Amino acid sequence: MTAGSRRSHGSNRRNAVINSSTSVYCIIGNPVRHSFSPLMHNKGFETLGVNSVYTAFEVSDVGKSVEGIRALGIKGASVTIPHKIAVMEYLDEIEDIAAMIGSVNTIQNREGILIGTNTDVYGFYRALSEKTEIANKKIALIGSGGAARAIGFGLFYFSRPAKLVIAVRHDDLDAANELRASLVVHLGIERGDVEVILLTDWEKSGGDIDIIINSTPLGMNPNTNISPLRKNQIPEGITVMDIVYHPNETLLIKYAIEKGCRIVYGIDMLFYQGVKQFELWTGLKAPEAEMRSVLTEHLAKNQ
Repeated sequence: MTAGSRRSHGSNRRNAVINSSTSVYCIIGNPVRHSFSPLMHNKGFETLGVNSVYTAFEVSDVGKSVEGIRALGIKGASVTIPHKIAVMEYLDEIEDIAAMIGSVNTIQNREGILIGTNTDVYGFYRALSEKTEIANKKIALIGSGGAARAIGFGLFYFSRPAKLVIAVRHDDLDAANELRASLVVHLGIERGDVEVILLTDWEKSGGDIDIIINSTPLGMNPNTNISPLRKNQIPEGITVMDIVYHPNETLLIKYAIEKGCRIVYGIDMLFYQGVKQFELWTGLKAPEAEMRSVLTEHLAKNQ
């Protein structure tokens, strides 16, 4: 298979024929049947007339999945839970940002060399920075998993907050402290720039927060009646971001709207990380309006 050859700009996926020259891209994870990524990427290929297709593979054995990507000449892959960390040992190269974060969500196949990178960090930062200034702000990050690592590194890699407060459950304290140590080692920030607290101690550090970011799956469909914070724990008029995108308005976001906060939706991070993937794979400028439109329409139909 060859990298996405380009048809005339007016051609589209509905009229295209999948043939021996069609490049294949995919997402691997478990589960992936809920994924919005095939819609977004296939719309991009359709809009630009690129002879490529993107599909989803629900897999449990990440090592054999990577062997399949290599053997079949799949040109690129998205990697989602639970494989973002485990996939790294099977790749030929890891880009610096992904190595620092400690997770890969994107694989590029360059002439049989599989290269891992992380576009979550770009997607997060672009989504948040479009809505608010980040430099010199006090930011609370709820969670310490893979998404939290991408967000924490994104905050200090692209900007310089005044302080980052990582708020977690007791079971996640070790991961939160490890994230703090990684930020200090890899980005050279001061230990005092990052604080780790228990969510039960939120009131001790949450009162003067400028930005709240939820990186946990709390509130995700079908558990939509859960929020990591109560409404009275959210300061009036700040910025609140929830990376959960299904539903679009989580309980946390509903609370934030009631408190007059500026909102950053999870779908924005998903969209921008996908845009970055599309451009890495194809070398083309992503048709953002069309790719966002298909995401928005699908989300509206599946609330």
